[in-house]
Amino acid sequence: MASIVDAFQEAFQEDHSYLKIVLYSIPINFVVNYYMQGKMALCQFWGAVVGLLLLGLLTSGINNVRMNRREILTLNPLRYLKALGLTAIVVVPHVLVYGILGYILTTKITIPISEYNLPMIYKVTVWSILFSIVFTSYLSFAKYLKIQQGYNYKVISESCIDVLISLLFFIPQLAMANVVLVLPVAYLFFFFHLPFTHWGFIAFCCMCVIVNISILSNYLAQCAYEHVKGNNEEYDDHSQLNYIDEITERMN
Repeated sequence: MASIVDAFQEAFQEDHSYLKIVLYSIPINFVVNYYMQGKMALCQFWGAVVGLLLLGLLTSGINNVRMNRREILTLNPLRYLKALGLTAIVVVPHVLVYGILGYILTTKITIPISEYNLPMIYKVTVWSILFSIVFTSYLSFAKYLKIQQGYNYKVISESCIDVLISLLFFIPQLAMANVVLVLPVAYLFFFFHLPFTHWGFIAFCCMCVIVNISILSNYLAQCAYEHVKGNNEEYDDHSQLNYIDEITERMN
């Protein structure tokens, strides 16, 4: 069963973890500073760019865990760029197609029953199902970085509900992990009467975002292994090959 405790611990135990956290938090810091200065146009533009970059980082992280590599967040630019490019090929079409479909289903179709909360329940149900399809296609692709798996709708349809339920259980766990991570530092700033807009606190929160990416990568890789239907023997073969490669590297 996917464990956020293991994911939280391994976020700090991988090789060069603190270097990666600081390095990848720098672009986020720039975006937050644009927001603090009221430069909303720059904030929105660079926020979208950084969001895409983080999605590529998440994809490579999921793949690293699924392939049993020693790192979660990669420092290999070629591996990162490959993950980012393939992610765009899989995610962008799904978001466009299911986004348009969701818009049509929730705005062009009216429910003949005039119950007060029913329209909202209908919209939440539709968007939840469509999101689960898109998200499951992403996980199905990310485990091996195979584009065709992102469009394997037989696997996606069999797994999307389980993935959605797992994600719903994960959200409060991630919130609690962030409370544990941020609350002690927030209390120190409060105790010394330092504002939460202080550059030090902002920099720390930006680093926490990267920690969250590592936690997500680990947890979602576990989730993909447990809930995305597929041939687990293929994963076991990959794991054994990577384990042999790691032993060879250490001996050399």
